[in-house]
Amino acid sequence: MAMHDFYLSLIAMVSEIVGTTSGFGSSTFFVPAAMLVESFHFVLALTAILHVVGNLSKLVFFRGTFPIKECIPLAIPSILFTGVGAALTSFISPDLLRLCLGFALMAIAVFQTFSKYSVSKKSRFALMAVSGFFTGLVGTGGALRGAALRSLRLDKFAFVYASAFIDFGGDAFRTVVYLKNGYMDWSQWHYIPLLIIAAIVGSTTGKWILSKINQTTFERIVTLFVFISGLLLCYPKLNA
Repeated sequence: MAMHDFYLSLIAMVSEIVGTTSGFGSSTFFVPAAMLVESFHFVLALTAILHVVGNLSKLVFFRGTFPIKECIPLAIPSILFTGVGAALTSFISPDLLRLCLGFALMAIAVFQTFSKYSVSKKSRFALMAVSGFFTGLVGTGGALRGAALRSLRLDKFAFVYASAFIDFGGDAFRTVVYLKNGYMDWSQWHYIPLLIIAAIVGSTTGKWILSKINQTTFERIVTLFVFISGLLLCYPKLNA
C-alpha cells in the first residue's frame, strides 16, 4: 500500500471514530483533512462512500435506540436537499460556502454553550434541510444536523442512531450523483475496501468510547466538535 493510500485510510478511520463519538458522521472531519492530500471532487466521492458504510455500521450497532417513525420526518428534508446540493457541485464554487458554513457552526456552538434557548420544531426542519444541502454541495453538514438533534435532548446512543438514519438516504443519493459526474474513475476503486474497513473499525471504536462517557460529557463533546468543525472549514480559506 502506498503511503498516500495509508494516509487517506488513516484519516478515514480517525474521522469515523470522531464522527461516531460526536454523533455527526465522519465527513465533518474527513473533508477538511482529506483535502490536504486530494482534490475536492475526489474527496466528495470518497466521503460519500465512507458515509454510506459508516452509517450502515451505526444503524446495526445502535439499532433499537430511537424510533424510526420519529426519524423519517427529519430525514425527508435532509435527503431532498442533499440531492439538490450534490447536483450543484458542478456549477457552484464551494469555497465561499465552506467559509460561511464554518463561521455559522462556530456561532451555533457558542450560542448553544451560553444560551438556554431551544431550537423550535420549524427551525429543526430548516436546519435539516440546510444540513442536507451543505452535505451534498461541500461534503459536510453533519454539525448542523447535530445542532438540530442536540435540541431534542436525546440519549447519546439515540443521537448517533438518529443522525445515521437521517444521513444515510442522502449519502446514497449523493454517491450516485458524484459517481455519475465522474468524481471517481475505475483506477481509483481500490479505495472502496479501504474505506469499508476504516468505517467499520471507526464505528466500532466510537461506540466503545461512547459507552465510557456519560450523557453530560457527550453533550459537551457535541458542542465542542460543532465549533472545531467550523474552525476546520474556515482555516484553509483564511490561510489561502
